[in-house]
Amino acid sequence: MDKKIKYKALGNPDRSYRQSEFIVSTFNISGNSGVEMSREAVGKAIEKMKDLGLTQIELGWAHHKTGAIALEICEKIGMNVIWQDTSLFGGFQGKIHKKTTSDEIKKIIKDTEHYTHLVGYYIWDEPWEDGDLNTAAEQTELFDRYAPGRHAFSVMVPNYNPDYTWENGKYPTYVTQYLDTVNPSVASVDFYPFGEGTVTHHGEPQLDNSNVWKDMGIVRSEAQKRNMPFWFYFQTLRMSQCPKYHFSMTRLQMNYALLYGAKCLQCYGLAASLICPDKLDEKRRVLENDYSEGCFYDDLKSMIAIVKQLGKTFIALESKHIYHGKEVLTNDAYFNENFREDIKNDDIIMLDELPFRCTIGILSDSCDNQYIAILNRDYLSARTFCIPLKDNFRIYEVSKADSKHYCINDSTDILNITLEPSDMAFFRIQKPSDEVCGIEYIPE
Repeated sequence: MDKKIKYKALGNPDRSYRQSEFIVSTFNISGNSGVEMSREAVGKAIEKMKDLGLTQIELGWAHHKTGAIALEICEKIGMNVIWQDTSLFGGFQGKIHKKTTSDEIKKIIKDTEHYTHLVGYYIWDEPWEDGDLNTAAEQTELFDRYAPGRHAFSVMVPNYNPDYTWENGKYPTYVTQYLDTVNPSVASVDFYPFGEGTVTHHGEPQLDNSNVWKDMGIVRSEAQKRNMPFWFYFQTLRMSQCPKYHFSMTRLQMNYALLYGAKCLQCYGLAASLICPDKLDEKRRVLENDYSEGCFYDDLKSMIAIVKQLGKTFIALESKHIYHGKEVLTNDAYFNENFREDIKNDDIIMLDELPFRCTIGILSDSCDNQYIAILNRDYLSARTFCIPLKDNFRIYEVSKADSKHYCINDSTDILNITLEPSDMAFFRIQKPSDEVCGIEYIPE
C-alpha cells in the first residue's frame, strides 16, 4: 500500500512562479548562438528534444525569428518554454541586449499571453557586474509583476569567470549579491567541470579537486536560506582541454545535482552534441532539415527517463547533509570549514570516513521520512561500498523504472552496494516496527 504525501509547490516566496513537478530542461534548440533556422528545422529539433523526454526548453541565445517559431511549435505540441528574445529584453554576462522600459515589458507580455506553454521569460544569462545585476533585478521585478505565475528566469555565473573566483575570494560575495539583488524565482547555476582547468588523475579528469563542490555547496546553502529551489546546468559535450568525453561524465553531473537537492536539471550543449543538424552554411544556418542523433542520444534518453522517475520523490525532499570522502578538496581551507560535514556526527550512518570516491546525501520530506543517496563519483570504474548503519532499518529502494518504493530488506544495519561508474543508488529507510508502505508524493 502506498501512502500519499502532499508537498508544497516550490518557489521564492517573493516571486509568483511556483514549481510543482521535477523539471528536465535544455538550453537553446541550436548548437550556435543566434542561428536563424527554418520552421521545418526548428520543428525537427524540438521533436528530438521531446523524444529525449525533456519537459522544458529554454530559448537562450535564440535568433529572434527562430525563437518565435519555436514558441509556436512548442505551444502546438505541449512543450513548456522559457522564452528569450534578445532584440526585446535581457542580457548575457556583461552585455545588455536591450534596456527595456516598463511599457515595453507590458507589451511583450501582452503579445505573448496567449501562449499557455510559455512558462517564463529568460531575463539574463550569467550577469556578473553590479550594473548587470541591477538591470537584471529591474527586469525580473517587472516581468514578475506584469506576468504573475510565469518565471522571470536568470542563471548565475560559476566561479571560473574573470571577476568572481574562489582564488580571489569574491565568489561567495557574488552568489549572495546575485541572489539578494536579482532575487530570482529559483537559484540556478551552471558548472561545466570537464574542460579547461580540469584536474586530471592518471590522464583522466576525475573531480576530487574540482571547485564544483564549492560552487554546489554555496548555491545549495544560500538557496535554502531563501527558500528558493536549486536548479543546475550540467555539461553534455566535450570542451577545450578535455582529452575525451564519456557519457558517464554527464551521468555523474546529473546524479550529484540530484544528491545536492536540485529540482531541475538543465542540459547545456544538448543541441550541439546530441541533436546535430547535418549541414550548415557559411553563416552557420541550417541547410538541411534532417537532424541526426548524436553519439550520446540513447544514453541521455535513458538517463532522463531515470531522472524523471526519481524526480517524483526528489521534488518533495530537502537536502539535509552532504558527505564526501577525505580525497575531495583535502587541502582546501574554505571547503573544509564551510562545506565538509563530519559523517561521524550523522544520526543514521556509522562511519568515521567514507570509502574512496563515495559521496552520500541525506534527504528528508515534510513528514521526516529519511532518504540516503549513495553516489560513485568515479566515472571510470565500478566501486563497491559498504555503509554500516547505527541501527536496524527497513530499506526501500526508490525505483529508477517506475518511481515506486520497493522494500528490499525488512531489517538490516548495513548497506552493501556495487555501483557502476558515476551511478547512484537511492534508498528510503524506516524503523522495522513501522508499517510497511510505499510513498507517493503529490502536489498540493
